[in-house]
Amino acid sequence: MLKDRLYEIGESVLRVSNADSTVVLVHGERSRLVRFANSVIHQNTEVRNIEVTIHVRFGNRAATVSTNAINDPKDIVGMVRKAEEMARLSPENPELPEVAPEGKIETSDDPFDELTAEAEPSELIAIAKRLIEETPKPFDAFGTISGGASETVLMTSEGFVGYRGVTAAHLKYNPIYDLTFGYLVQQSAHTFRDLDPEAALKRASERAPLVLDPVEAQPGKWTVILEPLAVAELLGFLNWIGLSARSVQEGRSPLAGKLGEKVFSENFTLYEDPINPRGYVLPFDMEGRRRGLITVVENGVLKDFAYDTVTARKEGKETNACALHFAQSFPMFANLHVAEGDTEYEELIASTERGLLVTRFWYSNVVDPRTLTITGMTRDGLFLIEDGKIVKSMKNMRFNVSLLDVFSNVLGVSQESVLLGETTWYGSFSVHGEILPTLKVEGFNFASATRF
Repeated sequence: MLKDRLYEIGESVLRVSNADSTVVLVHGERSRLVRFANSVIHQNTEVRNIEVTIHVRFGNRAATVSTNAINDPKDIVGMVRKAEEMARLSPENPELPEVAPEGKIETSDDPFDELTAEAEPSELIAIAKRLIEETPKPFDAFGTISGGASETVLMTSEGFVGYRGVTAAHLKYNPIYDLTFGYLVQQSAHTFRDLDPEAALKRASERAPLVLDPVEAQPGKWTVILEPLAVAELLGFLNWIGLSARSVQEGRSPLAGKLGEKVFSENFTLYEDPINPRGYVLPFDMEGRRRGLITVVENGVLKDFAYDTVTARKEGKETNACALHFAQSFPMFANLHVAEGDTEYEELIASTERGLLVTRFWYSNVVDPRTLTITGMTRDGLFLIEDGKIVKSMKNMRFNVSLLDVFSNVLGVSQESVLLGETTWYGSFSVHGEILPTLKVEGFNFASATRF
């Protein structure tokens, strides 16, 4: 583990800072990614990096700098002095988040898996190789095997010390034919040993052959079975636009003023669940507040929004520890968990006389934040259900829906749920994930058809 080294770096920043207040975030990463396409492994990457972010304040004037040039103590001193110089020249900001007060919060070392943190390339390659070799013809295998360790230390001049260490592993597998027809399977876990390529191959062998001869798309309102990847896409927009206290206070969220009201289906319950061991535990936010279970929606009734100290102060209440950053305010939930239902996944399908099973969405975007209207397209598996059975695939369609309607029209929720995290990343390896079941929703609007 990098824990001691990260603490050492944080302490060195605080020792040399002359600012009124100082926040230092030190992030250590050991990650690997193997990528394959056209049934060939073509990329094998490894990242070992420590990055330090320094935030200093003189009154309400603040500045933030980041660097990974930390081998020489003079580098740290130079970055602190640069931040201090910038802060003195910055305009005053009366809405700075509160600096984390004295305290200590650490994740347990027990779940941290050093074998995943130091995984050999051969381990990831072996998983990819099996997926490639057992992909049925005429499909080619596409996907990634990725993961590693993410360790973070947050320290402040006010005396806060926080440590989060987590390991994660991901499998993303898509057998594709002719760069058009495919079916995506995705898994997230805490260790590479917990990934299940056999289950991925089994599900793909059941579904992928159906995508080779899709029927013409049929726009209109459908009963849909939304698998966890599709749920995650919609939930992300609900979280960002609808459930952040910042969005509410700035008039962008249509949920403003609706706390305590039934705004969704009684079948829909949503938690912020940051210390659930099934997920990727995140015990403190970026303002150093201890995180815990939050009931966001209970049987359709809106219970809470995501607050940081800035947004909470505006309403004269306490933060519920949803600060994503120590230098700016836009609180959001980070460990969402849609409560499981009482219906087996297969029964959701069997109880559907005519409908569509949606694997996932892509190219999604906001149409109107005031009504939470979202548009996007289906991808990697849109299947027609007739008389309770998946009978064939359908060509993809563009959807145009209000999330208020989607989550108000939940007919059923599966007993089964999965952990979904980020399988690839283009910045630092910062681990997060959601625990999601499958949802059955009526009246889901598909606005137009595609040709593939």
